[in-house]
Amino acid sequence: MLFEVNLPSLSPTMEDGKIVKWIKKENDPILSGEVLFEVETDKATMEYESPEDGYVAKIISKEGETADVNQLVAIISDDLSFTQEDINNFLKSRDTNNKIQTPKIPVLENDQNLSPDSISITPLAKKLALKNNIDITKIKPNSRRIHTEDLDITKDQDNNILRLFISPLAKKISTEKSINLSNINGSGPNNRIILRDVIDANQLSDNSNINKLRQAIAKATLHSKNNIPHFYLNTKVNMSNLLKFRKDQKLKGNKYSLNAILMQAISKAFKAFPDSNCTYKDNGEFFINDHHNIGIAVDSKFGLKMPVIKKINDLSLKQINSNLNDKINLTRDNKLSPSDLSDGVISISNLGSFNIRSFDAIILPGQTYILAVGQIFEDVFVDKGKIEIGSFINLTLSCDHRAVDGVLASQFLSSIVQNMEIISDDK
Repeated sequence: MLFEVNLPSLSPTMEDGKIVKWIKKENDPILSGEVLFEVETDKATMEYESPEDGYVAKIISKEGETADVNQLVAIISDDLSFTQEDINNFLKSRDTNNKIQTPKIPVLENDQNLSPDSISITPLAKKLALKNNIDITKIKPNSRRIHTEDLDITKDQDNNILRLFISPLAKKISTEKSINLSNINGSGPNNRIILRDVIDANQLSDNSNINKLRQAIAKATLHSKNNIPHFYLNTKVNMSNLLKFRKDQKLKGNKYSLNAILMQAISKAFKAFPDSNCTYKDNGEFFINDHHNIGIAVDSKFGLKMPVIKKINDLSLKQINSNLNDKINLTRDNKLSPSDLSDGVISISNLGSFNIRSFDAIILPGQTYILAVGQIFEDVFVDKGKIEIGSFINLTLSCDHRAVDGVLASQFLSSIVQNMEIISDDK
């Protein structure tokens, strides 16, 4: 029996992907969950795992070729008895206008208190771990799921030699540049060599990735401006109580970032105005979200990404702050999974550290808002007839007019301001 392998959608804005490398060749055996190929998306280079056990019967999209999402890229057979005629008949009978969604790659959402049975691991990695008596609870995978390459950090059972452990992208760049990896110390999990290590050790200018990043950003922003009717709301926040709160909490050992406090303020505003926590998709679907999922714009060597902190309505400020720090570190180490970038309703873009007072940000496709945050500045104001000096920041909320109107968005933004000016560390 023959099975389709279609290019999956690995990010909310992904429309196509470039096949970087086939890990398996035609006629090679493969198990469900084993890495089949590497694909370059609009976000990053990722691995795709086989949805079926069997053999690679036919590779449709070659290395270097670009395929659309859900386009047929390969065919898998459950045994080796297939013929070229079987493949030709399969291709003829396939309805190209009825593309089948490839199953999403499962990810492990929580790494705490794991038992061997609850750990997310590919079938082949599990088989090898059992064969070599490897304790998988002590493995720290590069992604949210343990793959066979994660087991390569252990010593070989026969010759006791530590195997080379390197990310696919770092391996690709080092091969292209003929870089000697023997003197490079990896900074990734379990000393894994990642792209940053290759660049730092060899003073490489990763222009190709920069160009691809700019192309991805250009594509997403053009889609946003062409398809999302933006409108903008501007306001100013008195930061006096918030700055005092941060100072008092720091003395207690709690160092809260402004972005974490903003996320809590947004979550409380969603709770006060549930209809504002909505999403309108390009296909016309509109729905109110149950959870408060908030993104944050993070700049790194690997480009601008917007990881999402999910279910913030269930978190305290301390938990929000901790989760935010974790997501920022994952972003800067280029270790985000597709699920880390999905399901956001609003994102925060903070340029205050660059002495920017105010700006208008472009909404990320798939979301409803983006909140632009400027620097903290001093200004005069009148309080009960007296002229005072206080600390302020400017906020600009970009809104999707298909999802919200001006009144609801104004109520939502006003609630954010109120929550920031009357700050607490509770939920």
